[in-house]
Amino acid sequence: MPARPLSKTRNPEIRLLVAMLRFASIISRPMRGGVADPAGLSCNELRILMALSGEGESAGHDLAELMGMHAMNVSRALSSLRKMRLVEPAADTRNRRRKPYRVSTRGAVAHTALEPDISDVARFLFSAVTVRERAELERIIAKLDRQLMKWQPRERRPHVPRA
Repeated sequence: MPARPLSKTRNPEIRLLVAMLRFASIISRPMRGGVADPAGLSCNELRILMALSGEGESAGHDLAELMGMHAMNVSRALSSLRKMRLVEPAADTRNRRRKPYRVSTRGAVAHTALEPDISDVARFLFSAVTVRERAELERIIAKLDRQLMKWQPRERRPHVPRA
């Protein structure tokens, strides 16, 4: 089935942005069905477990920024992962108010057990592109990631105002 255009705008940058936003949303489908659901995790719990496993100790607000998630969703995922004993609080000796978390021993074992399923999703997804295209995609994503980290909103708002 050929991909249908997501935006009818003539602006190619907007079309590309809409395509990326759609992709960012639907990538959760195979991650949910192939990894999170079989493990008894929500997608947000999986994302936070993977982030902590890759990044190391992090506080909730740092995870929210890193993962582009709403702070409340990160907080709920951390609470749930803590109840499952997959993450645990870590002490920050330099700032007692900061509340970092780390992957527990049980969480590290669980994350390692998830790797074959994560690998299956990656293999499925990247089978559509060549090894050369994968390397180029990785380079482009890293470049866009660096650019996104420079983004500053015109004004900070804690939430979107509603009528």
